[in-house]
Amino acid sequence: GHGDEHDDHGFEILPSTTWRFGATLLSGFLLPVLLSAFFPRVHNEVDRDEVGDEKEFVEDPKKAVDDIEEGAEEKSGTKTKDWPLILTILIGDAVHNFCDGVFVGVAFMLCKSSVALSIVAITLYHEIAQEIADYFLLTKHAGLEPKWALLYNFLAGLSVVFGGLLVLLVDMSDLSTGVLLAFASGVYLNLAACECLPRVNAVLQTSGDRILLLGMFILGAVPVGLTLLNHQHCDAH
Repeated sequence: GHGDEHDDHGFEILPSTTWRFGATLLSGFLLPVLLSAFFPRVHNEVDRDEVGDEKEFVEDPKKAVDDIEEGAEEKSGTKTKDWPLILTILIGDAVHNFCDGVFVGVAFMLCKSSVALSIVAITLYHEIAQEIADYFLLTKHAGLEPKWALLYNFLAGLSVVFGGLLVLLVDMSDLSTGVLLAFASGVYLNLAACECLPRVNAVLQTSGDRILLLGMFILGAVPVGLTLLNHQHCDAH
């Protein structure tokens, strides 16, 4: 009947679903704030004459920012670990990878092989970019040594296995998966807005730099858009 056709090809976003996704997104965004309360950041004071004056910052902001970070490390003797940032990256990465495992598992269980393989390819594409970004944040700005950054990133990546196993053991609803994704999205929105963009803006000098930034943003957004191409509803029949 017409009602069955509507159920198959359309859907209605209920208010209860909207507030769940909104609240979960905000919870993920506020997670770094909560972590900062338990693991306060240590701000190293660096004298102005050690990093140059304001004129030097305006002329070469990238060098000035690097000098500030290097000066802080030399004065403290060790590279301070930013645990709120470290935990934020790892928790967001683990939740995100868990959802990837769920998607890949469902794809191979219910979808055609061609669709499942395309989902795997898209997942690998966006994971490579994400993991590289996580590594540089962990080593450059969070204070981890490369070996520890690689180890922690690897452990966070293991959650993809748990996501795949969960699909075999439990029938996860679309709502549950969506809520987990919303939480991870909130975490990464905070990282982008509070950790990445301020550092990028500090070194942008010319219009060409900003065009390059826009190009890099588009390049990073492409994998997200690819997930919507050739979108199909898979079922067991």
